[in-house]
Amino acid sequence: MYSRNRGAIPASGQRLLVALIPGRFALVWIVCFSVSVNLLLLVVPFYSIEVFDRVLSSGSVETLVGLTVIAVGALAFSAAFDTFRNRLLSRFAVGFEHCLAPIILEGSITGAAPGDCRQHDLVKLRELRSFLSSGTVTSLIDAPFLPVFILILFFLHPWYGVIALIGVGVLLAMGVASHWIARGEIAQASQAALKTQALLDGIVRHSSVVRAMGWTRGAIRAFMSLNDEALSPVVRASERIYTISAAARTVRTILQIAAIGCGAWLVLQNEVLSGSLIASSILIARTLQPMEGLVSAWRALASAQDAWTQVCNAAMPVLARPRKTLLPPPSGILQVERVTFRIGGTQRPILAGISFRCRPSELVVVIGPTGAGKSTLLRLMAGLERPTSGTIRLDHAALHTWDPDQLGQFVGYLPQDVQLLDGTVAEAIAGFDECARDEAIVAAAMLAQAHEMILSLPAGYQTEIGRDGCRLSGGQRQRLGLARAFFGDRKLILLDEPNANLDPDGEEALCSAIQSAKARGAASVIVTHRPRLLTIADAVLLLRDGNQIAFGPPYEVLRTQRPAPVPGSPGPPRNVEPQRLPGRRVIP
Repeated sequence: MYSRNRGAIPASGQRLLVALIPGRFALVWIVCFSVSVNLLLLVVPFYSIEVFDRVLSSGSVETLVGLTVIAVGALAFSAAFDTFRNRLLSRFAVGFEHCLAPIILEGSITGAAPGDCRQHDLVKLRELRSFLSSGTVTSLIDAPFLPVFILILFFLHPWYGVIALIGVGVLLAMGVASHWIARGEIAQASQAALKTQALLDGIVRHSSVVRAMGWTRGAIRAFMSLNDEALSPVVRASERIYTISAAARTVRTILQIAAIGCGAWLVLQNEVLSGSLIASSILIARTLQPMEGLVSAWRALASAQDAWTQVCNAAMPVLARPRKTLLPPPSGILQVERVTFRIGGTQRPILAGISFRCRPSELVVVIGPTGAGKSTLLRLMAGLERPTSGTIRLDHAALHTWDPDQLGQFVGYLPQDVQLLDGTVAEAIAGFDECARDEAIVAAAMLAQAHEMILSLPAGYQTEIGRDGCRLSGGQRQRLGLARAFFGDRKLILLDEPNANLDPDGEEALCSAIQSAKARGAASVIVTHRPRLLTIADAVLLLRDGNQIAFGPPYEVLRTQRPAPVPGSPGPPRNVEPQRLPGRRVIP
């Protein structure tokens, strides 16, 4: 199971992740363009030196024009190279997201627990993409050129170099302070944001219950409380970082003034020429500008580091997962062998020692009181969870040895809470099957006895069902979920309370659909609390408190649940199969 551990990611894992990103060689061109941009920007201070120290003293207009043309041309090339650099960075950022998004999404699909809000990982990936195409990255690329500018300042005069070094040291200290302030606050805000988002998702998803129970104002108060908790550290961090940023701008301005004052004094002392005064001011500004930008963007750097850690944590399980060999299509022989399942470190298992077999064209009905572990057993057989001990096999191959996508092609699964994808009725049945044919969709609907119901909808199979099928009734959602479970070449049908929202006619249609699935050779395992499906079952599995009480023909299993007769009282009529489920009244 996925863990939100924010510890360090192994360097090998990070290198593997980076190696997958396309367009990495574009970084070489980005570096080349950066070198060109920074070297061409040196033309301006040297132009100032030549104009003030030679042109003004000689009065040569031709020299001035020539120097001006060279300077303008250099700046034009610098602007062009800067444009190319930014375009490459933008394309690299898009390729970064395009490459990693499928990996993150696969991890969210295959590794998330029910109700886990792991879409936050994709949000972090988008944050990284925005960061890579921002000006902060440009400042980071320009930072290694600072020693070149400082050396030139020392060449002009040591005092200029000392001023630049002092400025870099002060701004670097401010950047470190900003980093530590942002790091703690951002971590706190991130955790609070996750809680806020989880609460918001729950409120929106269960809005009808919130309204019916009169919880609207309470839900708003709870959300605002958590939202304030998430915003408070962000506000505190922003205020402190803005203060440091303002101080950084002040430091840069003061140092530029100091450079001008120092240069003027040196000119008066005849230690330097007047051109160096202007050149030093330009170079100091160029030296300190990237440092000031990094101080202002240190929060973005901390956020990007946090996002990269989370993206790596989400991607590593997918990259480390071994590729599985595709197996031949199964015939539908299901074997459950001594399966035990427990969550975490709990001592009492949810399931303990479950064993049974279901062959093609057979129907096994799972019964038992609430909390017996019936739905958990179905999730294990669908491959959504892995047993703590024991094995579940499909055609003698353990489920964990199957490729998940290949296994899903042969398993029709209907959870107790029917979950439908947003879109049309046809899309809800076919899902993301790119090769779905209209004939197959209609055939699945007819098998589920849902074809006539679908045709009665406003647009038939093209009717928009809304999020989670909100525009449909409970019975209609149940029918569509059943059609989805029958869609394609399903060899194993797993249904959890498929008749929970069905009327008697719908229940008869369900029995007919299951009989048709059996005729096609599919093995079926169905969880139910209602007795109608027992009449067509080949075997019944009785669970209680996670333990297997009985497994066998329906009459034999249900006979074990018949209370002992009271002496002197008449026994039950012979040759009458009781329609009694554990914990339920007799259905007349």
